[in-house]
Amino acid sequence: MYIFERKARFYEQQHQRKADRLIVISPMIDARAQPVAKRLGIETYGDSLDVEIG
Repeated sequence: MYIFERKARFYEQQHQRKADRLIVISPMIDARAQPVAKRLGIETYGDSLDVEIG
């Protein structure tokens, strides 16, 4: 999660754009990563069909 968050911030710097949402979609997200993702503002989903649009 930390690496993903750093990549998102790097993208924002390189393209002078703010990411609206940070989303990780994976059926195998470690339970220890969930609180980290929440603290970093990253949404986690087990399947792409679970992603809420809007």
